[in-house]
Amino acid sequence: MLSGWNLIDDFRRRLALVQARVAAPESPESSQSRGGPERKLLEEDYFSLFLFGLLNPVVDSMRGLCAASNLGRVQQEICSRPVSLGSFSEAQAVFDPDLLKEVFMELAAEVCSGEAKWGDPRLAPLAGKLKAVDGTLLPALPRVLWALWQDDTHRAAKIHLKFDLLHQAPCELKLTAGNSCERKALRAMLKKGEIDVGDRYYGLEYRFFEELRKAAVSFVIRIRNNPRLTVVEKLALSDADRAAGVTWQGMVKLGEEGKWQGDPVRLVTVKVDGHTLQIVTDLDIEAELIALIYRYRWQVELFFKWLKCILGCRHLLAESFSGVTIQVYCALIGALMLQMLTGRRPSKREMELIRFYMVGMMGPDELMALLALERDRIQRLEQLKQERAKNRL
Repeated sequence: MLSGWNLIDDFRRRLALVQARVAAPESPESSQSRGGPERKLLEEDYFSLFLFGLLNPVVDSMRGLCAASNLGRVQQEICSRPVSLGSFSEAQAVFDPDLLKEVFMELAAEVCSGEAKWGDPRLAPLAGKLKAVDGTLLPALPRVLWALWQDDTHRAAKIHLKFDLLHQAPCELKLTAGNSCERKALRAMLKKGEIDVGDRYYGLEYRFFEELRKAAVSFVIRIRNNPRLTVVEKLALSDADRAAGVTWQGMVKLGEEGKWQGDPVRLVTVKVDGHTLQIVTDLDIEAELIALIYRYRWQVELFFKWLKCILGCRHLLAESFSGVTIQVYCALIGALMLQMLTGRRPSKREMELIRFYMVGMMGPDELMALLALERDRIQRLEQLKQERAKNRL
């Protein structure tokens, strides 16, 4: 039941549990930095304002959030007192984004621990292991000096994300400057037993596959076409493999013969829509499933589009590294909490309904009824698409 549900209240409850768990013995200095008697802006109020800004389509700037903090209902439900521009700006350097990381990780574990309801049933044994890895840019102002990208006039922060494919949820994050290496970011997020699925950038350095093996991490990663390699063994294809677009598979040594090549890896060649994909993996499953897993990698791209276009996280409200980290974690926390409410990532129409509820334009029963209608509409559209695809075959 949604009765009494409020995303901000739920967030503050989860944050309070994390604060109580990680709290260190208080000193005057730490008391002040965490919103003690000498600091009027509290940690939970600051984080809640960020989350409120993502849910409210009217507010899209730091000035707008500070102005909204003067409203009585905002002070009652979101922030306990008015917030000045100076306090809001200063807070990004005072409050600890690691608290939000803890909330995010706990939410991600909760969402990704249940039964996976998305994807081909044949991949169900890999639930919780299949992780798409990718990065996306958040443009920043030229004065944001830490966000190095192209040059002094083009700055950007970069989100490096792990996305659980079969649970359709973000599960790990690293934030860097825009010009940072995605392989380097992934090295910091390797988890034993996982299966990382990545695009060509992750496959530019063939030694990286050896690193993944040593870390006991499996992989399904695309490499550049026409690679230098030595064929060790050609593997047979089934009719199902060919129907999926697989044209060749075998064990190969990557790199120029006579130089470093490393241990053999499995190479699967897929042709789809006029494009040729060279996919390297260490998984011992059907080639058609390797092709399917790589096709699922696009789900992380769709999540980035949803995060920016529907949730509205493409305009930075802060300029420091800590402030941007806080904003990104708030966005991902909001995404996970909304997914827990609706059972999946909300569509644009569903987000509109949720926002109407958050501003008091409808009650919880009406919201749940309208969300159910919208969910049925989307399911009918998906079934229609599947039927049309079968008819084309």
